[in-house]
Amino acid sequence: MWAFRNPLLPIGLLLVILGFGNWYTGQDKGAEYEDLLASGNIPAPTAHFEEFRELSAHTTATLLRPLQQGSDRHALITTKLDFYRVVQSGGRILVLLGLFCAAAGLIRSWYRQRGEREV
Repeated sequence: MWAFRNPLLPIGLLLVILGFGNWYTGQDKGAEYEDLLASGNIPAPTAHFEEFRELSAHTTATLLRPLQQGSDRHALITTKLDFYRVVQSGGRILVLLGLFCAAAGLIRSWYRQRGEREV
């Protein structure tokens, strides 16, 4: 219980828990998007551009057709994959920072307790 008097230990443990959560989430969701890209089975958009009857043919051709192209869906999935890679990297950094803080807190508390015994 003497180690929890130093605030570095609980902060370090909290950072480790948050880091593992981010690391796991980034790895899990990243693998999902990697599998989606590897399979080439990218889901189609929910609505086809011809279903928008309120728009003229010119508006449909200039605004909606580029949104329906497969390369945009591929770019969106690639962007999500990159995001989850950043989340995973951030989780690793949080784990390392948390381990450093927890170790520093334990060492500091140990030296403080050892100094109290000698006096």
